[in-house]
Amino acid sequence: MSVGVRLAATLLCCLLGHIRIGEAQQTAGAPDLSGESLEQLTKMQLRVSSFARKDQDLWVTPAAVFVITREDIERSAATSVPDILRTVPGLQVAQVNASTWAVSARGFNSAYADKLLVLIDGRSVYSEIYSGVHWDESALPLESIERIEVVRGPGAAVWGANAFNGVINIITRRARGSEGFEVSVHSDRIAEAIYLRYGGSINDRLQYRGYTSFLQSEALDNPFGQKAFDGEKTLRGGARVEWQRDKANRLTLSTETYGGYLEQQVLPSLALNVGPGGENHGSIAGVYALGRWEHTQQHQDSALQFYFGKTSRHEVAALALTTTYDLDYQNHLLGGKRNDLVWGSEFRYTSDVIGGAIPLSAKPVYENYLLDGFLQDDVTLVPHRLILTLGGKLQDGTLGGFQVQPSVRMLWAPDEKQSAWAAFSRASTAPALQYTVFKIPLTLGTVQGLPLSATLEGSPAFKPESVDAFEVGYRRRVGSTLTVDTAAFFNFNHRFASLAAGDVQFVPTPAPSLHTDLVYTNGSSAKTTGIETAVLWKPLSRFSLQASYAWMQARTVEAGAGTIDLPADTWNTPRHSVTGVMSWEIAQGYSLNAFTAYVSALPPPIQSPLDSSIPVPQYARVDLHLHHRIGRYLEADAGGTNLLTPRHREIGNGVSAVTSLYIPRSLFLNVKWTF
Repeated sequence: MSVGVRLAATLLCCLLGHIRIGEAQQTAGAPDLSGESLEQLTKMQLRVSSFARKDQDLWVTPAAVFVITREDIERSAATSVPDILRTVPGLQVAQVNASTWAVSARGFNSAYADKLLVLIDGRSVYSEIYSGVHWDESALPLESIERIEVVRGPGAAVWGANAFNGVINIITRRARGSEGFEVSVHSDRIAEAIYLRYGGSINDRLQYRGYTSFLQSEALDNPFGQKAFDGEKTLRGGARVEWQRDKANRLTLSTETYGGYLEQQVLPSLALNVGPGGENHGSIAGVYALGRWEHTQQHQDSALQFYFGKTSRHEVAALALTTTYDLDYQNHLLGGKRNDLVWGSEFRYTSDVIGGAIPLSAKPVYENYLLDGFLQDDVTLVPHRLILTLGGKLQDGTLGGFQVQPSVRMLWAPDEKQSAWAAFSRASTAPALQYTVFKIPLTLGTVQGLPLSATLEGSPAFKPESVDAFEVGYRRRVGSTLTVDTAAFFNFNHRFASLAAGDVQFVPTPAPSLHTDLVYTNGSSAKTTGIETAVLWKPLSRFSLQASYAWMQARTVEAGAGTIDLPADTWNTPRHSVTGVMSWEIAQGYSLNAFTAYVSALPPPIQSPLDSSIPVPQYARVDLHLHHRIGRYLEADAGGTNLLTPRHREIGNGVSAVTSLYIPRSLFLNVKWTF
């Protein structure tokens, strides 16, 4: 029996007589919804803050927005943020290995997906070296999260570059309402975790909270059902202080640090100095500090936020260090009865250091800046019925250059039971350094008995990718038990990344071989079309069902002469995906929760020098767990994940540096003690 299971069993036996149900927690940056039942949430006007950077009613938000509440997290068997994101319609989530995930919205999924902006309390965690998000670096324990707001579709009008196909804002729990101790222990076949938290208050105006967590991700399976060479051990800790000076002013200070070790199996196509089977040891470390001042008065509110962050990543013979300074100001102004205006500006400076055993770039340090300003106005044309939203962001920076990203949206609410909206947006990316300066050695095989090698090179001429997005949506309440939310989109994607292949050269020394250069270029365009539907049904006070369906297709409409489309995982979008979440309170203190999913097969791999993928077939999964509240202090969960099959694969290798593996069936036990 593992250490985590033994510790969980010991806590369960020792604490049966000393337990209470934890107090409700207050949502960070949003109204306190924790005391509301799911039945009430289906009837009330749920508030969101991530679409327009202001607090507003979800029902009259002219965008496809989905909220994962604290209650959803507690009912789930998920152990990580990407895992819980599987429930969001239109979001593609795939596990690559024990520590690597691929998450994107509306297609083009990969371990380096660069078209989805991820925020933690409004702080961007996008990697401008490799692009996308390293989810092992952003692996917040779920116990510290209050809610996750997901905006599908461009959010660049207020968030800027890389909010291309969506925005995920992870909102952590506030210190107020987090008084006392909390201990949580989790153990299963693929992960063990321990979470410790303590919070308190000095007076009515000053609250604090601190936590530490340890995560050990076990190796996943290779195609033969054996444990592969991957895994992760990460130690993380953080603290938060909130000071309510008076009714109008609040100051929040938070910090977090982490460090960990990774085991990875590198693809043989990368000509790197690793173990005989591609075994490689890596490490991650980081620290950030954030300060936020919020001022509220009768007709406006404003916020000033500063954060400093430093991250280090050492893997596959490369070392990447990033230091970030960011200053952000925003103001929300009610301009009479017809205008609701939000505007703001941001300045960011980053220093990226690239080194390691192989020379990935021409110089070791790259200094980048970003300066931007945004404005968005909700213009009421007919009170409570028709609203026009006009917005846009201007930005200039080292990576993306000067960009204009506008948005026009219209919402019509004929009555309190339904609303419809339509939108046009333009968004773009800021190219990561891997597209502009990297030089990576590759081994491509043999041609007529001679070894063929290549150098994958970035190009300084690589331009930002862009999208023109058209969206429509409809929401409806049916009676008091059913809510339906549907969105459809049609996108024109321009200047997508491709590879330009140079002539094959004969190299006589030191041994006869062949060599070519593969250079990143903007060589293709694509059209994407999709429909996303979510249904929430609560026919009984103790039973609820949430279901979603997403359909999408992507196709190339233009390819440059002499270019090669990037591997299949940049187009890694299943045609159909279905999810279901069920919660049933079967007796006082007992609830049964289930998650089901079906994901259709990924398209056949596009032939490319970088892609050795085999096809990824369709898969289905079922997660079940029983939750029990025992007395006043203790909660226990037991169940299983991936129960339908012994193991399944979710994504191809593609442009990822590491081998994609198989997720096995697993049983788990989780115990939480609050006092």
